[in-house]
Amino acid sequence: MGQIIVGIADMKVGSGSDELVTYALGSCIGVCMYDETVQAGGMLHAMLPKSGICTELANSYKYVDTGIIQLYRLLCRRGAGIGRIKAKIIGGARMFEFDMSDRAADIGTLNVIETKKYLLKLGVPITAEMTGGGTGRTVYFTAGTGEVTVRTTENQRFVI
Repeated sequence: MGQIIVGIADMKVGSGSDELVTYALGSCIGVCMYDETVQAGGMLHAMLPKSGICTELANSYKYVDTGIIQLYRLLCRRGAGIGRIKAKIIGGARMFEFDMSDRAADIGTLNVIETKKYLLKLGVPITAEMTGGGTGRTVYFTAGTGEVTVRTTENQRFVI
């Protein structure tokens, strides 16, 4: 088993018992996609919902809309089957207080909405999610099985 660190605005893939880990998910969204049949999976740690917010596309993993498509395509190239790929999503928290009349300021909620929209477009079902709230999370994802363990900043542990 190898441990693979997924940074902020990053995406990595693994297979079998590889464990993908990302730290400091606050308003960012962690998308874990996997195909148990070929024991392959990958994780995206996206910061912002849409690449159109910024004109610089040097890092497509920074955005939900472009990052999810990149992860999906890479898993398919590794043998994952259309119709067999599943997802679990984590993050999208509201980490700061802000004026609720400015919906664009709630990046966490927008990240969750865009993630669900793009997974639906790709036909990828969400089998579990731990989104929203106001706490940071660390995610441990086993690529081959899809098992996800989430540790919160309050030292709580959840398996989803």
